[in-house]
Amino acid sequence: MNMTLTQIASAMAASIEQDHDLAVGRVCIDSRAVRKGDLFFCIVGQKLDGHEFARQAVENGACAVVASTPLDLDVPVLLVRDTTSALGRLARAWREKTRARVIGVSGSAGKTTVKEMLAQVLSAAGRTAKNFRNLNNQIGLPLSILEMDGDEDFWVLELGISRPGDMDELGYILAPDAALLVNIGACHLEGLGSLAGVAEQKAVLLDHVRKGGFACVNADYPELAQESAKRSPKLVTFSGTGARADYSCLRQENMADAISYTFRVGHEELRCTVSSSIHVAENLAAVVAMAMEMGMTFAAIESALAAYSPVAQRFVQTRVGTWLFIDDTYNANPVSMARSIGEAGRLGEGKRLVLVLGDMLELGRDSVRAHRELGRLIAGTGASHCFFQGRHAEDVKDGLGDFNGIFMKVSGAEEVLQALNAVRCDQGVMLFKGSRGCKMEQYYSALERSWV
Repeated sequence: MNMTLTQIASAMAASIEQDHDLAVGRVCIDSRAVRKGDLFFCIVGQKLDGHEFARQAVENGACAVVASTPLDLDVPVLLVRDTTSALGRLARAWREKTRARVIGVSGSAGKTTVKEMLAQVLSAAGRTAKNFRNLNNQIGLPLSILEMDGDEDFWVLELGISRPGDMDELGYILAPDAALLVNIGACHLEGLGSLAGVAEQKAVLLDHVRKGGFACVNADYPELAQESAKRSPKLVTFSGTGARADYSCLRQENMADAISYTFRVGHEELRCTVSSSIHVAENLAAVVAMAMEMGMTFAAIESALAAYSPVAQRFVQTRVGTWLFIDDTYNANPVSMARSIGEAGRLGEGKRLVLVLGDMLELGRDSVRAHRELGRLIAGTGASHCFFQGRHAEDVKDGLGDFNGIFMKVSGAEEVLQALNAVRCDQGVMLFKGSRGCKMEQYYSALERSWV
């Protein structure tokens, strides 16, 4: 970002005592991370109020402060009604100045992976910027936008929602040239209510696509397809299951350390071979659809994906002795849980399969049913052990039926280590997955450290 304080005040409809031509290149919301010349936003959160740290921010070098209440400071204070909303308006103003083609990515599972893959691919066609990890909400998205210099060719930004109205706010900030809806699933149901509610709110992103823009939408989810069809942008469809679509993945052939995919694009069948870390067909279909619509060739996409490596805590595979450990601990919902367990089962075919799982949170009234269904899913895997942390362990157990393996509710990694002591010398696959609140990465770290 490169704007003067006067331009910033105008973008946010902020009051400022006088015009200031001072140029600002960076915004910050953490007083500890402020550098000389930064603009500090006093964000009011659930636990902390940034206004309490404004003086520390100035001492650390902030050239001005954005606040919702008057502050007695030695630097200009830009007064706004709501600092989070003001941050979004400033990001929108900066978005208006970029020459980049802006792509918004959303979905219930895999949106960070798709965003990373797509950014990797588009970087072969031009300068590409993306949001870091999953900084995708009303604070993370504008901060990501304001980190970009505006001279890029492509921006690829993911948007995450948990309640009605979120997508309207994020869509306004981003105003994408193209939208990519990866999928929908039963997640954030506490706020969104139902699968139909998820589809409706995700599709709101299409209302914010710029005139002349388009949307790539997964045809494998009827509710999502129906909601998207109500919107005005040009629709491009893709499928990871071979369904009729503009871009359809027909076959997925697993090889020793790679996967071969066959796509139907128009009347052509095209084949590409990628790393085994790109194991979800709909993710690759989403990337192929968007990248080709952006002008890239199928061959260029395949070549660019050779440099892709998975995002931390998202199905990262590591050899630990005779075992394959899978760190998929970033988050979990019914869609991603089923996908990860299925892929772990494939990788563990002919070997011992161990599942170390945690609750799927934010499912509201659907929580009990979803965890019972998870139990039924586990029962069909052939897993020898399933360790489960969380208050829904009994619901999972209720769904196990005639599960032939060992099921244990656990509260720490030591219990898992003790239970598996006799099988450490076997060949096996161990999957670690659960919602953020379960902190399943602690299990992964402890077992990886102590296993051999």
